[in-house]
Amino acid sequence: MRLTTIKISLGLAFLVAAVSAMAHRDDTPINSATELRDWCKEESEAALIGRGMTPSNWTARYWDQVNTLMVKGQWRVNGADYTVDCSVARGAQSRFASMSIQDPSG
Repeated sequence: MRLTTIKISLGLAFLVAAVSAMAHRDDTPINSATELRDWCKEESEAALIGRGMTPSNWTARYWDQVNTLMVKGQWRVNGADYTVDCSVARGAQSRFASMSIQDPSG
């Protein structure tokens, strides 16, 4: 009984730590185009992997457009190029960034 209680306590502690870390990541401000580029790469890679794909060969260009940070990236997946567009207002938290992935098949 005591071992079960310890396992449950450890499991709850891990869950609280994981949720806390996730909340903190969404609150991270993005202040430069290079920070958005990194965010865009991580998020788009996770989205493609979530669809059962294996992305490779990330390339991206990034720029500032007035007070908006912009990224246009590309992943190679099974011989096809997937285009990724990301944007966010300078200084906004990452949860406010937008991302779209264009499927090359239309």
